[in-house]
Amino acid sequence: MKYLKGFKAFLVAGLACLSSCMEYEKINTACEVYLMTEDGSEWFYEINEDIRRNKKTGVFTYRDEDGLLWSISEDADGNYWSKSTGQNPIRVDRIVCGNRVYLEQEPETGEEEGG
Repeated sequence: MKYLKGFKAFLVAGLACLSSCMEYEKINTACEVYLMTEDGSEWFYEINEDIRRNKKTGVFTYRDEDGLLWSISEDADGNYWSKSTGQNPIRVDRIVCGNRVYLEQEPETGEEEGG
């Protein structure tokens, strides 16, 4: 009976880990993070350290070359920001990992739908 309780605890812990582990997508290729500057120009930087994406929320996390943990998440207005403790947030336009593009927003046309 004692072994059965231990097995049940192990099984529950394993299922909990499996569930939470499946929430994240580990990205095993370098990604380019494209940024939009205040003057409208675009530049990018490459990330390749410990890149993960939460499948449910879309939040990216990664480490820079100094080991500092960064996250890229969406604000209430639909804009994406790259943030880390003690650093200024940086507006993100999109992330390109291999042939996949994440967070790409549709261009504003200035035209309203309808008629």
